[in-house]
Amino acid sequence: MTRKNMLSLAAAAALSVGGLTFAQDRNAAERAADKTERAADRAGDKISRGAENVKDAAKDAAASWNVGRIHTMLTQVTEASLTKGGFDDLVERFVDADRNRIGKWMKDDANKGALDKLDGRIAQFQKDWKAKYGTDFDIKNDAQVFGTQDFQYAQGEIGKDAQIAGERLPGQQNVNTDNLGKKTDAAGNTVADKNLEKGRNVAYVTVKESHGLPELKVPLVHEMPNMWRIDVPDNIDGQKLYDNLLKHLTMANEQNDKWPSDVNDAYRAVAHHVLMAVLDVDEGARQAGAKLGGDAPEKK
Repeated sequence: MTRKNMLSLAAAAALSVGGLTFAQDRNAAERAADKTERAADRAGDKISRGAENVKDAAKDAAASWNVGRIHTMLTQVTEASLTKGGFDDLVERFVDADRNRIGKWMKDDANKGALDKLDGRIAQFQKDWKAKYGTDFDIKNDAQVFGTQDFQYAQGEIGKDAQIAGERLPGQQNVNTDNLGKKTDAAGNTVADKNLEKGRNVAYVTVKESHGLPELKVPLVHEMPNMWRIDVPDNIDGQKLYDNLLKHLTMANEQNDKWPSDVNDAYRAVAHHVLMAVLDVDEGARQAGAKLGGDAPEKK
């Protein structure tokens, strides 16, 4: 073999080895790049899941906080109804439009005698309650009373959710500078007093059938700074609320021999009666309640 041929073969071998080395290096680089890309994807997925988990946790925390605030409102409504002189405090737990409407009756001096009669019934109730349970009517732990399966909570937002708790939400009201101060009824309400504009948080409390009382659906509206209010049917005025409350407290008091042995269960039974009075529901109904923005109670 000539020297020239030997050099040619050496060069070819060198090129072959070089090409193989280059190909191996390129494959290794591609594998490394793929590995890096997969790692980045996994990291991105993990970050995304983490962000979603944080978002979900924040949403759950907010929902839990709101349920706690609803517990507090239910306690306030129940205790106000069983407090002498507490009728106005009860009305304060209603939506703006309902407070304006019912407040006119409450502030009329001609109705003082009726309210005194209600106070007499409350005094007798309190006396019988203390005789049975050895304590005043005083809900000390909201969650123990209203955090059971007897009370179910569903939350939503006007303009965002179509329905909650099986009930269609009302359409958002158009509140603007043109209609903000215009009165819409004799009580002096404006369109804003309904509190059903876009973005408004709303809820339903479903009280399960118990204590011989029907299932009840209670609509709630959130008002600033952080209060839940009952959206009372528009056909309930001060006289009707008074009549209902006197009737239900009398009914509950006359059944004191059937009051539960567990005081928290007894609080739930009384709260059930009070909410029926607020929504104008008779004990003979199978299912009843009210709808957000509703003109009248819903009964079946």
